[in-house]
Amino acid sequence: MAQRPATMRLSGRCSAPPEAVYDLLADLRAHLRWGGAEQAGNHRLLSLEAPDGPAAAGTVFVTTGAIPMSRRRWQDRSTVTSALRPLTFAFVTEATVGVRRRPLQARYLHSYVMTSCAGGSTVTYELTQERIVNPFLRLGVPVIRRITWQVAAPWFARRGLSNLLRDAESAVAVCPGPEPLTADPAAGGVQPSGEPRPDRGASASRHLEVNRHGR
Repeated sequence: MAQRPATMRLSGRCSAPPEAVYDLLADLRAHLRWGGAEQAGNHRLLSLEAPDGPAAAGTVFVTTGAIPMSRRRWQDRSTVTSALRPLTFAFVTEATVGVRRRPLQARYLHSYVMTSCAGGSTVTYELTQERIVNPFLRLGVPVIRRITWQVAAPWFARRGLSNLLRDAESAVAVCPGPEPLTADPAAGGVQPSGEPRPDRGASASRHLEVNRHGR
């Protein structure tokens, strides 16, 4: 028996620009980190197969995932439907559980929207269960299904979104952009803004501090 669509939406802010968040989303193999290794053990990606390079509209990737309170596994095939850097990244997932006569089959729509804000970006994640056939018995009970989409699903998704935002901040901290240059009349050239000009012949060293928000 099919069920009506269900939707949940979450938003979060980080100090990374929208481009940094988008680049992590388009790097499909990075999903195995922020949505797998860094995610809750009973609700996470376990494996992922994807082509090399940034994902584009039409890119297909295959994943398996853990299911809370079950030893069974998601067997998913996803297709990227929107990849507009740095604004949106979306994909549709055809999910299957079980190989018997009546396997659970579902279709999920995932959408990430990045917008600039003071000091970084705001990321909105929306998950829609467009259809589901032969759901687990517990999800066939209306009150359990309502609790799942109002409480359980947002709780797990919020952790994944937090991981994504933290990893984007770390990526920016590890790979900062070029520093603005200011004229140094004494040297007849330019020097990085805010740094004293090193003595002639001396090599300059710089300590890089990685910002790990949320740790």
